[in-house]
Amino acid sequence: MKILITGANGFLGSHLAEDMISAGHQVSCLVRKTSNLNWLKNLPVKYYYGDVCHPELLNEPVRDAEVIIHAAGIVRAVHSENYFIINRDGTRNLVNAVANHNPKLKKFVYISSQAALGPAPSLAQRDSSGAENPVSDYGKSKLEGEKELLRLPPGVPYTILRPASVYGPRDKDIFIFFSLVNSGFFPKPLKKRFIQLVFVKDISKAALGCVDNPLSNGKSYFLAEERVFSWEDVGRTIAASLSKKALPLPLPDFVFRVVSFLAETYSKINGKAAVLNKQKITEMLQDYWVADSSRAARELGVGFTKLENGAKITFSWYKENHWF
Repeated sequence: MKILITGANGFLGSHLAEDMISAGHQVSCLVRKTSNLNWLKNLPVKYYYGDVCHPELLNEPVRDAEVIIHAAGIVRAVHSENYFIINRDGTRNLVNAVANHNPKLKKFVYISSQAALGPAPSLAQRDSSGAENPVSDYGKSKLEGEKELLRLPPGVPYTILRPASVYGPRDKDIFIFFSLVNSGFFPKPLKKRFIQLVFVKDISKAALGCVDNPLSNGKSYFLAEERVFSWEDVGRTIAASLSKKALPLPLPDFVFRVVSFLAETYSKINGKAAVLNKQKITEMLQDYWVADSSRAARELGVGFTKLENGAKITFSWYKENHWF
């Protein structure tokens, strides 16, 4: 199939492009002229230069696609309104382009986030039918992006994928945690909190599983390894998989909030979004980031990667590419 991937030059998008090509699909990529294309340069892809925030640049790439995988978006911003401009309005622009230039599109796959529905109320893993309760502007903007899909032309099927916290080769954010583990310690909240993780290649598996699968039409799927971890479990599991010894450093919530305040203050000075901003810390300090991914395993055929294995692959990539 002819697949258009937005955000293809990024961490997730580049893996999607790589894996769609490996599966035999013909891939085109929507990228900005200023985008770093290092992770795409050796792939047989066609480039369209544009931006989801500039609707006039979407017509040609959308017209030529049979399937769209919409992975463009931002996970951090200096100003909150930017989440909505890109994650919500960018999706709206893409939906409008489909309506105007390709109303017979075979599939629209939207890469959303677990953050769109928010944390679960308890340790019982929630499913996609749970109440919407995003706790950050990022989550709210992704939820509003999901709702834009309802404006697709009749007959254009869509699927929503909601990954948990993503890790894998090329990721700059989780690299911070890996580098701390590698140095012999890792921070964790004093209070025991629970999360699930998903290896980046498993998102590609899910996308491949719904591209030509009518069973997935109109549905949303959580994507996560089935096991639930505490923050300490995550650190110890990563350390063990790397044959490292790393000690947990328990920190009260106010320390994380102070760090986020300082990081955000500095980001407003240099104009670059902080990784550990206040909204990200608010997400991190929720008690239960847990979700039921069994339907993705059952209907999309995703076999989720265990953290031990994914961590080894990720660590090896960081090491081979001299990130440490």
